Amino acid sequence: MNLGNVFLLTACLTIGACSSSDPMLGDLPSIPQRAVPIEELAPETGTFAIGDYLELFVKEDSTLNGSYQVRQGGYIVIPRAGRIEVVGLNRNEAELKVKLFLQQTQLTQASVLIERTNQNTASAGQAGSVPPTNKIMIYVTGAVFKPGTHYVPLPHGKNLGVYEALLITGGLARLAQDQRVEIIRSDSTGKRHRALVDVRQIRLGFAQDPPVGEGDIIHVPEKVFGF
Repeated sequence: MNLGNVFLLTACLTIGACSSSDPMLGDLPSIPQRAVPIEELAPETGTFAIGDYLELFVKEDSTLNGSYQVRQGGYIVIPRAGRIEVVGLNRNEAELKVKLFLQQTQLTQASVLIERTNQNTASAGQAGSVPPTNKIMIYVTGAVFKPGTHYVPLPHGKNLGVYEALLITGGLARLAQDQRVEIIRSDSTGKRHRALVDVRQIRLGFAQDPPVGEGDIIHVPEKVFGF
């Protein structure tokens, strides 16, 4: 039995029963509820108007992420991309329009998430500011480009997956061991539970992307050579 198999067996015995059909090796506590009250979320059918703020997240290029105001001309201005008219569009329509625009001007493929935010969330990226209530805080460590504390968006009515969270927070480093990403989550008593996620299988479309929760720690180990 090689070292990898020994580690996997140990992880299974420590965390719980393993399932070959599920990228999560072991059971984690249920995901903590998001902190945002439902009445603070914009209606799914609502459309953007002049003066509204929206939070944009592009998985393939985190430098485009940020809070944008719909200006008097009915458009938002995205760095390096230009003006995109969104007034009168609902969230789904705006996501599609931004996606197509970015694919025509900036990216080969664009995965776009848009959430309506309050006016006072425009400074969310500034030091010392309070993050928008429609985000959760997670910690990313190890072989990633941007380790540390991150506030990541919760798509309206959907879960945010581990792989999605890693993309939003900057992505994996070159020597990342993406087949053994560790998720650490505390239960209601403060006890920490660990599980392994095979992000490579998720990226290739062979496995579901398990959801992250408030306060989760995502640790990406680095590949070790010479054994």
